[in-house]
Formats: sequence, structure tokens, C-alpha cells
Amino acid sequence: MKLFALSDPHLSFGAPGKSMDRFGEEWVRHPDKIQSNWEKVVSPKDIVAVTGDISWSKKFDSALEDLRWLGALPGRKIILRGNHDIWWPSPSLLEKELPTGMHFVQNNHVRIGPFLFFGSRLWDTEEYSVFDLIEWDPKKGPIPGVKHSSDLEEQERIYERELLRLKLSVDSIPAGFAGVRIGLAHYPPLSHTLQPSRASKLFAQGGAQHVLFGHLHSVKKEFQGRAFGELEGVNYHLASCDYLDYAPKLICEAW
Repeated sequence: MKLFALSDPHLSFGAPGKSMDRFGEEWVRHPDKIQSNWEKVVSPKDIVAVTGDISWSKKFDSALEDLRWLGALPGRKIILRGNHDIWWPSPSLLEKELPTGMHFVQNNHVRIGPFLFFGSRLWDTEEYSVFDLIEWDPKKGPIPGVKHSSDLEEQERIYERELLRLKLSVDSIPAGFAGVRIGLAHYPPLSHTLQPSRASKLFAQGGAQHVLFGHLHSVKKEFQGRAFGELEGVNYHLASCDYLDYAPKLICEAW
């Protein structure tokens, strides 16, 4: 059983008019690229982690069209909420309505075969920064996520709430689990310089061997293929689909 990651598909089958084409030529018909690349490498017995920003839809009913498209691709899926997934409903509704073979992490853990998944969305924080990774035209204004001083208190409040959710997820892991532990986040849990953070310490506490996340787009060419890496035995993987050229990334294999 292989584990792959591909984050931030930003699907819009259920939200006409929200195509990603406006963000550049590389995004034109990007779902076709995802499907083609996915079907080349993922088998029905494999797992793909999709760590947020799944659908542009505002309502769950319309997001289901995107979720069903994702669900029809090969393999089982494990999903996490991103900052743009405002359609995300209650856990009970997700349990009832998600396509067969699709699971979610929210204050819990999920076991699929030899893998155990846990994590939290996280948020922007002043504790560390990833913005020097981003290719950004200053004429467009500040990089999204960079807050004014008046917003920093609220930003930190949300980040601390996400850390509590991550701790709930860690605490839900049964003692003695001997398989492969996979941490999930939407926002990067540390900077690309790989200095320890409050989030990375919680992922380490949960025994994560790999941590998968997305959120970042337009990564500078000099960081392509080498952003993030290993810290104290934990491997951190940026999996945003444009960073991976719309192809699921093989993380590991287990039996």
C-alpha cells in the first residue's frame, strides 16, 4: 500500500465561475492534469492525502460535486480542511455524506491499513514565516496571509485554537500503535529553515514519521523540489498541487 499526497486542488465543478485559470497558464484545465497524473501512479489499494483547499464552493451541497469527482479517482482518500473550505460541515454530516473510501481528520485520528493519520489545519503565525518562499509581485499588494499589527492578536488566537485541535488529535492516538504515523496540516507547521515550532513539537509528540501540508502557491524557482525536509527524524512535505506540477507525490510504502 502506497501513500501519496496532493494538496490544494481548488476544484470548482460545484462552483462555476471560480476557475483557477485566472491565476496563470499553469492552472488552465488543472483538474485534467491532476486526473491524468493521478491515474498513472495511484492504484485502488493506495491512499492519497488531500490536505485542504479542496473546493471553492461555499455550501456543502455544491462541494459534494467536487468531493465526488475526487472520490472517483483511484485509491482511498484522507482529507483535511483548508482555509478556503468554508463549505466544511459538521463531522456527523461528513461521516454520512462523504464518498465511499474518503475519510477526514478533525480532532481525531484515522487508521487505514498500516497508516494512522492525525493533525489539524493550523493557521498563519508570527512564530515563524514562510513568505520568503513565495514569488510575489508587490504591485498586487501584500502577500495574502501577512497581517497588519492590529490583526496579529486574532491571528494568534486562531493559531492557538488549531494547536489545541492538534493536541486533541494526538491524544486520540491509541497507545502501542506500531504502524506508520502520518501528520496532516493545511498551513506549514514550521518554516522551511526547519527550526522547531510549537506545531512541529506536537507532531513529534504524536510520533509522526511524515507531515504533509499545502497552502503555499507560487513557490520561487530556487526552492522548487527542495522546500522543507527532515527535522529530528520527521519528514516535512509541501504537497500543493502546483508545487508538485499537479502530480501526487509518493510519500512512503507500507504493508
